Amino acid sequence: MISLRGHRATVLACLAGGAAVALAFACHETGGPAACFEPNATAYAYFLNGDTNLVFHWPASYMPVRVYAEPTGSLPANVQTAMALWTGAFRCHELSLTATTDSTHADVIFRNPLSAPEAPPAARVMHVDSIGSCHGLTQFFTDSDTVALVGPMRSYVVAYPGVDSASAAACFRIATTHELGHALGLLAESPDGGDIMYSTPSRSTLSEDDRFTIQLLYHATSKLAPPPRQ
Repeated sequence: MISLRGHRATVLACLAGGAAVALAFACHETGGPAACFEPNATAYAYFLNGDTNLVFHWPASYMPVRVYAEPTGSLPANVQTAMALWTGAFRCHELSLTATTDSTHADVIFRNPLSAPEAPPAARVMHVDSIGSCHGLTQFFTDSDTVALVGPMRSYVVAYPGVDSASAAACFRIATTHELGHALGLLAESPDGGDIMYSTPSRSTLSEDDRFTIQLLYHATSKLAPPPRQ
């Protein structure tokens, strides 16, 4: 895992009026340039597999990002909870989300199948295993030049066989929030077990580092364009 600890220094450079380096983000005037960032937090990598060309976040022109949750069991409620957690991570309203009942016009699609679908070879996939009760995956596709997404982000949350309903319910809440983090652009896993974006998370809320990392991401330059909207 590649740490973005250097981006804490970039925030300080922004405070001092210095130029942003690497993944640049804007200095905000209202409330001072650091008003949009979590204090005393450390970022982890948000690009996939250490490839800094695989950086993505939804642009302002796509706000609110449209999220579809298959109407199965607790999935819609869990997605709503996850949406509130991730939008609440922002201090300057960089992200807005809305639920849609039409999967054909969604930017992010959540499903709760009996088993996880096999990812096609061309798919880029992020996995999570949460407290041994369920697992999830998020997959997306890029065009042949790897400059734009093709189609929506697709996330799945699946229970392991034989897991009791109480354990599965708790796990679904955790995994849904984790997978939405991927679908919003946190394409890597955190190396810290205290973060929701850890590969086997046990918490159901965002840590300070989760909030700081997605704040940085939404002030960085996205290297991948969003998919065309329906």
